[in-house]
Amino acid sequence: MYIIFDEQIIDSEEIKNLIEEKSNFKVEKDMCKATKREDVLAYLLTLDVDLIKKEIEEEYDLSNMEMDDLFEEYMQIAEEKAMELEELMPMYSIMEARSYKWDMSENKIKTVMAVTHTDLGTLKLSDVVKRLLSETD
Repeated sequence: MYIIFDEQIIDSEEIKNLIEEKSNFKVEKDMCKATKREDVLAYLLTLDVDLIKKEIEEEYDLSNMEMDDLFEEYMQIAEEKAMELEELMPMYSIMEARSYKWDMSENKIKTVMAVTHTDLGTLKLSDVVKRLLSETD
């Protein structure tokens, strides 16, 4: 899908490929159409829990950690890693990412990510992400 980004047109497939090449995230779904906007890129990303687990093990003893605390750590780290993708996005973009699910059957953290030009504003982008989260599994 093509997205209007200020005065240029961006192919969402190119951004998807860039994310998969330059990060540990896998783009599970292109959600650009689901935004119901022509100026927002959106993706459902997954990140392998084992990658996050290694990072957490450096700071905590996982055997003493409650499942709820571990879940929170996984969500927080996945969101932080997703926000690092902002450096791969076009200039003058703003981004929001929200992790929402630990899929234990696949052992992956699911995250919704949306990107737009700064002109749209963070408030509208936040509304788009909330809408996308309500449409996910």
